[in-house]
Amino acid sequence: MKYFKYKRLMKKRKALANFEILFGNFLNKFAGGDKKLLLVFLYNVNAVITFASMLAPIFVYLLIYFFHFFIININPFYIATIYFFITLLFTDINNDDYDHVELENISQWMYKAHKIKFQLLIIKKLLLTFGTNILSYCFFMLIFMREFHFSYITILLYEIFVLIAVFFTIIVKFLWSNPQIVFLFIHGPNATKKKEHFIRYKNDLHLDQYQAALSRSCQNRTYYLYILYTYLFAAASLVLICMIHFYFNIHKLIIISVYLGIESAMISMISQGIINSSKLLNDCNLSDFYYIKKFDQKTYYENSLSKFLSRRLIVILISYYAGVFLLYGFSLFSAVTVLCSTIIYFYTIKIISKRVYRFQKLSIEDIKNNFFVYFFNPLEDLFVLGLPSITCSAVAFYSMKFSSIYPILFFFIVYSHFLLLYNFLTKER
Repeated sequence: MKYFKYKRLMKKRKALANFEILFGNFLNKFAGGDKKLLLVFLYNVNAVITFASMLAPIFVYLLIYFFHFFIININPFYIATIYFFITLLFTDINNDDYDHVELENISQWMYKAHKIKFQLLIIKKLLLTFGTNILSYCFFMLIFMREFHFSYITILLYEIFVLIAVFFTIIVKFLWSNPQIVFLFIHGPNATKKKEHFIRYKNDLHLDQYQAALSRSCQNRTYYLYILYTYLFAAASLVLICMIHFYFNIHKLIIISVYLGIESAMISMISQGIINSSKLLNDCNLSDFYYIKKFDQKTYYENSLSKFLSRRLIVILISYYAGVFLLYGFSLFSAVTVLCSTIIYFYTIKIISKRVYRFQKLSIEDIKNNFFVYFFNPLEDLFVLGLPSITCSAVAFYSMKFSSIYPILFFFIVYSHFLLLYNFLTKER
C-alpha cells in the first residue's frame, strides 16, 4: 500500500537526519559523497542492531537452559518465567510507532478505508514488538517440560495459559499508556471521540516553579507507569535476594555483584522514561534553548531536573541500602558500598539530566522537533551507565575465584569515582 511505503521512506529519512545531528561533528570532516555513504552505513548498522535486539531473548533462554547444568540448584523454569514477564512489563509500546500524532494521521488517511486495515497495522506492530520473545519462551518451555516428561496436553494447556496472561498484560499496558490505540482499534480510525485522562495537580510548597511545572507535565499514564516500575523494582529486588540466597542457596558474591551492577542501568532507564513522558521537556525545548542562551541558566535547569528525578526514584536507593544490609549486615563493606551506591545514584541522574539541556554545541535547527535525537546517547548508555551491567559477571567470577569480597568492593569504588570524573569532564555539552 502506498501509505506504508511512504511511511517507511519517511522513517528512513528521519533516521538519516537524526544520525546527521548525532554525529554531525564527525561527519562534517568528510566530503558530500563520503558523508552520504557513512550515513547509509550507520543506518544499516542501526537496522542490524535493531534486528539483533529482537533476537536477544533466544540467546537468553539458551543461556538459561545450558546454565542449569552447571548450577543444579537453579530451576530454569522460574528464571525463564521471571525474565519473560519482566521483559513484557518493561517493553515500551508507547513509542513512535504508536505516537498519537501518527495515529491521527493514519485515522485521517483511513477515513474512507476499511476498519480491518487499521487493526492489522496495530497487530503487526504488536507482533514485531513481542513476537520473538513470546515464541522463544514457548519453545523453551516445550523443550524444558518435555525433558521432565510432561505430557503434550499439559504443555499445551500451560502455553495457552501463558498466552492469555500475555494478552491481558499487553492490553493493560495499552490502556495505561495510550488508551486511544485500544479505542481506535475497537471503534475504527474514523471515530472522533477521544478519551482523555486528567489528574488534578496539587501544589507542593517544597518545589520551586520549574519543578512544579515538571511535576504537572509528568502527570500522565506513562509517567505513573514508570513510577510503578520503580516501586516494583525496589520491592522485587529485595524479594529476589531473599529467594535466591536462602531458597536456591546461590553464593551472595554473585548476588551482590549483579545487584550492584544493574543500579546505574535501571536508574538510567527509568529516568529517561520519565523525561520522555514529560510534555514540558518535549514541547518547550525551543523556549528553553533561548532562555538558557540568553540568561545562562543551564545549571539551574539541570539541578532542578536532577532534584525532581532524585526525589521520584529515591525508593531505588533505599532498596539498595536494604539489600546490602540484608546480605552483609552492618560492616565496613556495607558502609563503603552504601556510599558508592549513593554516588552512582545521584551522578547517574545528573548525567541523564545534562542531556536535556546540552545546547552548547547545537543550533536551533538541530533541536527543532528533535528532542529525542539530541537526548539520545547510546554510547553513553552502553559504555558509561551500562558498564557495571556488562562487567558484573567478570567481577563475580574473580570474587568467587579468590573467595574474597574485595574485587567487588574495588570495582564499585573505581566506578563511582569514574562517574564523578565523567560528570566533571562533561560539564559543558
